[in-house]
Amino acid sequence: MWLRKTGRDTRRSTLTLGAALALTAALALGGCSAAYVENSEASVLLQINSIHGGAQLDSDVRNGEFSSFVCENEVDVEVTVANKNPNSSAVPSSAVQLESYEIRYTRSDGRGTEGVDVPFRITGNLALTVSVGDDATFPLEVVRRQAKLDPPLTNINQTTILTVSAQVTLYGKTISEKRVSASARFQIDFADFGDTETACPAN
Repeated sequence: MWLRKTGRDTRRSTLTLGAALALTAALALGGCSAAYVENSEASVLLQINSIHGGAQLDSDVRNGEFSSFVCENEVDVEVTVANKNPNSSAVPSSAVQLESYEIRYTRSDGRGTEGVDVPFRITGNLALTVSVGDDATFPLEVVRRQAKLDPPLTNINQTTILTVSAQVTLYGKTISEKRVSASARFQIDFADFGDTETACPAN
């Protein structure tokens, strides 16, 4: 009797442990699935059509005849918001509110220490609403003045050119609070071009 009872308890414990493990796995998978769905459940897509018209940006690290000042760099970014389902008609209230952006710089040689090999990444705020089916173009600051006062840009002389790839990521949300984002890259060539400007270009 004692052996038979132990066998039942062992089977019951095994079943209980198995059920607990199955439940834990289901919850873990459920958590992963929820995060995945949350990142993808918006019914619209935010797309970057072009940055700086598809051209590279020549960024002067010093401005003025005597390199007496530095200027930030802005480029135009064109975006589109479209339905994920191409057969779906655009709802008038469907739109994406752009809230922020991030820019990271990389080099083709793999060297990427920020403040040594490439400028520090930057982040900023946006305040723009784009409706489904519409295009929008807006200026975006892609190189800040401070970056030109710090290495590696401050180390550039008239015989040096630093070429980087800048990854622009835009973040926003739909009217129904679903998160969306979009990324694209473009090239920046940093150099001391020896200009004779007397002031930064008007933005």
